[in-house]
Amino acid sequence: MRDQIVKGKKFSILSKKVDNATFCTISNVFEDCFEVELEQDKKYEIDETIELFSMTNKGQLYFETIVKGINGRTLQIWYPITYKYLQRREYSRIVVDKDIILKDSKNSIKAKIVDISPGGIKVITPSQLNLLNQYEINIVLDSNTINCKFEPIRMEYFEGEFVSSGRFSSISNYDRITLFQYCCGKQIEISNK
Repeated sequence: MRDQIVKGKKFSILSKKVDNATFCTISNVFEDCFEVELEQDKKYEIDETIELFSMTNKGQLYFETIVKGINGRTLQIWYPITYKYLQRREYSRIVVDKDIILKDSKNSIKAKIVDISPGGIKVITPSQLNLLNQYEINIVLDSNTINCKFEPIRMEYFEGEFVSSGRFSSISNYDRITLFQYCCGKQIEISNK
């Protein structure tokens, strides 16, 4: 795993507070720890447990570790004891069963989410969606509501229903990080069963 801890590599970094999530880049590598530069000012504490994620050629690397030191936007981080490769996709895709409404300028369409990731969703609808059209959506996950637009890019017809896969557009960094944390948390729960 240490071959993935290299200067210039970008990670998503999360603490227990979702408001503290941001991206970081490795700026230095030492014998017992490494340093990262945070992209935004966030409040971390020495000895705080954090989670880091990054896409690699082996899949999505995930590990928990502890903050060793802090100097402004620079964090020193202990090497993790354990790590996991969650999957080969850029984003973890989680199976869900949620009803939502897709809205465009003319219609409101009932839909059921089949799976979700920070990049997009797969939905089942009774009527055909327009490819590359943008639909406003609100998705409630735990105590968070994600507000963005859904853009279908693939569609299939199966047993009287339309199955559409697409990407999120007009999504805030905060909502994407919330989705990222939700999906990774669910992926870890599944892998621990």
